[in-house]
Amino acid sequence: ISKQVYVNDIQWLPFLFSSSSSSSPLVLLNPTMSCLSELIRTEKQTQLKRLWRFGKPLVPRLVQSLNFDGSKCKPKPVTFRIDGSLVAPADYRVIGNEDYWIFFQHLDGVTVYGGVLDAQGTSLWDCKKSGKNCPSGATTIGFQSSSNVVVSGLTSLNSQMFHVVINGCNNVKLQGVKVLAAGNSPNTDGIHVQSSSTVSIFNTKISTGDDCVSIGPGTNGLWIENVACGPGHGISIGSLGKDSVEEGVQNVTVKTVTFTGTDNGVRIKSWARPSSGFARDIRFQHCVMNNVGNPILIDQNYCPRNENCPRQVSGIKISDVLFVDIHGTSATEVGVKLDCSPKKPCTGIRLEDVKLTYRNKPAASACQYPSPSRNQLSLKIKHTKMVYKTSCLLLPLALVFLDFIITSSLAKPIPTTFINVLTYGAKPDGSTDSTKAFLAAWQVACASVNPTTITVPKGRFLVGNLVFQGKKCTDTPISIRIAGSLIAPEDYRIVASSEQWIWFESVTDVSIYGGILDAQGSSLWNCKNNGGSNCPTGAKTLLFSGSNNININGLTSINSQKFHIVINSCNNVNIDGVKVSADANSPNTDGIHIQSSHLVSITNSRIGTGDDCISIGPGSTHVSIQGIQCGPGHGISIGSLGIAEEEQGVENVTVSNVDFTATSNGVRIKTWAKNSKSFARNIVFQHISMKMVKNPIIIDQHYCFYKPCPKQESGVEVSNVRYEDIHGTSSTDVAVKLDCSKEKPCTGIVMDNVNLALQLVNQPAQASCSNANGLANDVVIPFTPCLKRDILMT
Repeated sequence: ISKQVYVNDIQWLPFLFSSSSSSSPLVLLNPTMSCLSELIRTEKQTQLKRLWRFGKPLVPRLVQSLNFDGSKCKPKPVTFRIDGSLVAPADYRVIGNEDYWIFFQHLDGVTVYGGVLDAQGTSLWDCKKSGKNCPSGATTIGFQSSSNVVVSGLTSLNSQMFHVVINGCNNVKLQGVKVLAAGNSPNTDGIHVQSSSTVSIFNTKISTGDDCVSIGPGTNGLWIENVACGPGHGISIGSLGKDSVEEGVQNVTVKTVTFTGTDNGVRIKSWARPSSGFARDIRFQHCVMNNVGNPILIDQNYCPRNENCPRQVSGIKISDVLFVDIHGTSATEVGVKLDCSPKKPCTGIRLEDVKLTYRNKPAASACQYPSPSRNQLSLKIKHTKMVYKTSCLLLPLALVFLDFIITSSLAKPIPTTFINVLTYGAKPDGSTDSTKAFLAAWQVACASVNPTTITVPKGRFLVGNLVFQGKKCTDTPISIRIAGSLIAPEDYRIVASSEQWIWFESVTDVSIYGGILDAQGSSLWNCKNNGGSNCPTGAKTLLFSGSNNININGLTSINSQKFHIVINSCNNVNIDGVKVSADANSPNTDGIHIQSSHLVSITNSRIGTGDDCISIGPGSTHVSIQGIQCGPGHGISIGSLGIAEEEQGVENVTVSNVDFTATSNGVRIKTWAKNSKSFARNIVFQHISMKMVKNPIIIDQHYCFYKPCPKQESGVEVSNVRYEDIHGTSSTDVAVKLDCSKEKPCTGIVMDNVNLALQLVNQPAQASCSNANGLANDVVIPFTPCLKRDILMT
């Protein structure tokens, strides 16, 4: 919509918004009007000479506090496109006592593109520094109690207080945002997230006087990626625990961040007082530190300026925090400081590939506890270069490719035990059964009180069914480093009688590096494809079930009888650099299947197989898939869901930077057409390339694999699904198919920057949809008729 929009007061713009019929222009409403009032065509007003254009002004426009309240508005998405600047009054007192300068609340579907917001906060900063009686100041822009929010390309300058606040919101995306304020500007956090779920922050640059990003209580499902931070106080979870009854923070990923000259890098901070809050399932990875004051910091005695400190013990429980691939320089001697609570000790803290220096020497580490005990801090360090000079830890330099546990009561590093399977009788000849040797090596590692590395040298090792049971293990880390190959028997019946070939059950802190798993499943495929009536179902190649803190790195799986890699009922799983290969006609050979698992990351992997490259089953939450090459295969699928009436759902899934080549589907959600309490929600598919893909984008709520089909309507509720930056070619006429349930129509479907063409003729493809509701932003080709164009305000 390209109609020009005007307002009728240069000094005051607290307008609300609405929409008219397609034949009428969109206008901004007089501040005294309600959302349902009759539209006024302001172009005809006698005050035309005083009007100014909101969007392409010749000069910056001065505005006071703006409140966009959607509680009484029609539920239609709105987009603001700002090419110019909004400037707050130079007198900070005009808006200084307001909570927000620009405030959006109770909205569903609001997008802000571009523009500069200049709050002119420098005079208020000077007032605060002088110690005078000053107002707290206004946050520049805030979103509260809203859903499906996008902020793209916005610049915020010189805020009086916080720049951007997300509070009580769901499904929010901030990308390409720039924040700029002086390094000594007080309380000018760049982006603050609180009491919100499914929030992502991408490709953002923040320079300010407080936290670049701060994460407050009640945040669940936050993804921060590709951020430049500095000056500022770093990226902080907290402060937490200011209140005795408080929600926690969970499922946060911070990756690919560069910190320059900041007071802190990655930080978790909590007040030293009783509280019911927590911080758990946190991942900091791929971070660069350039002259950073505290690169890695857990501070459970937080008290700014040491004024009126509670001086009690923090009740915040911190658990399952991963620091991986963090490199650079520290501005202080202590590069890692873990100051945890003696009442609620930190648990599940893991450092991997951390290399920090201070003045060209390895940095130090500090951990301080009033009464150290072995159970107070559980910390795993791998591939790490550091010097620990505190009374609780002392580690040597250059500990490369070693696995060990550090606890606060140790004075020396715990040695790693190395076990070679050859010692227990394994033969690398490809014909001698080495099953017992591998199980014997596992039993030794399982019973070890020290971290253990099982090495599998070069060669071909024939093994049958392997079950690595962890229930009776000591829970010290076990690494399996495979230089050779594990080969299943040629007779598929030997391992097919079991549901899995290699099974890790109820294990903790297990890592697999390298190696090839060859299940030799082609003969079973032939049996199935030729209609054999006595063919077994087949065995999954590698299964982890009921396990925690799992790493699979650089593994290759070929010719699986059934699924290649399965993650079932696990927590905190990282799969990186995996290769999966099987014929395109190999039945049921999903590359990676996830089910009933939480916090799973799959990155930088290449999968070509006869079924889904990646499938995500019921009960899966917080799954991140990035940097995948898929093809041949059936694409990346959520589902199938709804085969059972009492079934868990899938939520908080991000699929990003994926190339699909000649696959049966691209990104797919599939559910059975029958009653079910399951759901799929808060899903993001973005930055995806399609090459000769049959169904690039598909929601199929009438999926049926086993006959007879139920022929009902699916009870699975599909909601808040975003398709963004998806380009390429379709090998069929219909490139977008949204076949949703009549009983539970799809809601909150958003498409933004989608462009799919027919492969042979290079013309736009078609779209088909039923029972789907949502929004089409920007360019969407083919346009999906059941999605509404957004309301555009320029």
